[in-house]
Parts: sequence; C-alpha cells; structure tokens
Amino acid sequence: MTLDIQPIPCLKDNYAYLIHAHGQTDAVVVDPSEEAPVTAALKERGLSLVGILATHHHHDHVGGIAALVAAARGPVWVAAHAQDKGRVPEQTAFVEAPEDQLAPTALAIAGVPLLAMHIPGHTRAAIAWALVSPDGTPTDIFTGDTLFGAGCGRLFEGTPAQMYRSLQALTAGPAGVRLWFGHEYTASNLRFAASVEPDNAAVSARAAALAARTTPTTVGLERDTNPFLRAGSVEELAARRAAKDKF
Repeated sequence: MTLDIQPIPCLKDNYAYLIHAHGQTDAVVVDPSEEAPVTAALKERGLSLVGILATHHHHDHVGGIAALVAAARGPVWVAAHAQDKGRVPEQTAFVEAPEDQLAPTALAIAGVPLLAMHIPGHTRAAIAWALVSPDGTPTDIFTGDTLFGAGCGRLFEGTPAQMYRSLQALTAGPAGVRLWFGHEYTASNLRFAASVEPDNAAVSARAAALAARTTPTTVGLERDTNPFLRAGSVEELAARRAAKDKF
C-alpha cells in the first residue's frame, strides 16, 4: 500500500501532515495546530478524517484537534503518548512506547502499521510516529519538535541527556529514512550550524540549496549537518543548545 504524505503549513511556521492511501478516502493527520488549513486540505482531496497523531501536547501542535473531531463525519481516534493523558484534547489512544527504538503499536493507516518511540527532551512525553515498508523497515518518521531540519527543540521538560539519546535514536536507521518535523526553522538552524562548524562543507551546501519548504529531511542529511546530532557528548549538546537559545 502506497501512502501519500502532504505537509500542511499552519500558524506562522508549523507543519501538520496529512496521510492517506492512494485510492482511499480515509485520512490521518499529524499535529494539527489549527483546524482551518487541515479542513481545507481534506476537502480539496475529498478525504475523511479518521485519526489524529500528536507528537506532544503543546498547543501549536494540538490546537486544532477538538474542532476537527467535532466536525468529522464519523469517529476519530486521537493518539499520543500515555504520559500526555489530560494534555492532548480528545485523546483516545494512550500509547506506551520505549525509548531508543521504534516499537509496534495497535494503530495502522490503511493497513500500514504505525510504530512509535518515546523521544523525551523537548517535552517529557514527546513521541515519534513511524511508517514502515512491507518488510517492516521504517520509511518515514514524524519527529515533532524533538528533531528539526539541522536543529532540535528547546529543553522545556527534558534534559540534555534525554535529548541526546532521542536524537541518536531518531537517526539510527538507514540514511534515506525521511524525517518530517514540526517547524520551518531550517534556515536559521543552518546559520547556527555554520557558526558551530564553519568548515563543514555539507552545512554550506545545504544552506546554498535551501528551498522555501525544507520538510522532509533525511537521516543522512541530519547526520552531516545537524550540530546537535553531531555533538560528541551530552555536555557538548547542552553547550550548543544553550548557545542556540541566545543565537
């Protein structure tokens, strides 16, 4: 089954993602920060919302959930980490996921299994959602605000050690795995990356070729250009995160 992933710009710089199978009308959305752009995308494609995946509880990722559920033609499941119970509107699926590895869940999109991994750091209950190929290999991972293009999220509820582990786990797979992130921060992140590693040719090349929309990135591209992923220790990541907060 081939799944289509469509980024939906929301708010100032957020992305929600619309997922559906070719030839089918059921759709799932990831991190709908507001209702209107998602509803417009569903209507344009003749799709019906059946599920919502939240990567974490922040309002700029879940703000549209209640209105979307209320307007849906039928039941809509809403999945987030079990630790986000009470913080994600309309949540119906409370997923327990391990750190450091993607694990199966009871959820699927058009028969394609959904995997999940607990990725604390930005928030305590941040969760990554992954789609897999027929042989079970992850092909696409939704990273929320834990991993951005050439960056990572602020440490609101987590520690540098948690963020370090989460970034390493998110990029442990093949170089071609696509990573779909929560905000369009890549240009700014690359300017910071260049300040950290001024001789990194991959950073310069990525910045020179940057498009207006930079999602998705890939595991390989992040390994080459993301200064937080490339940090050699927890302490180095912590120093880089503190510097980025003031950049």
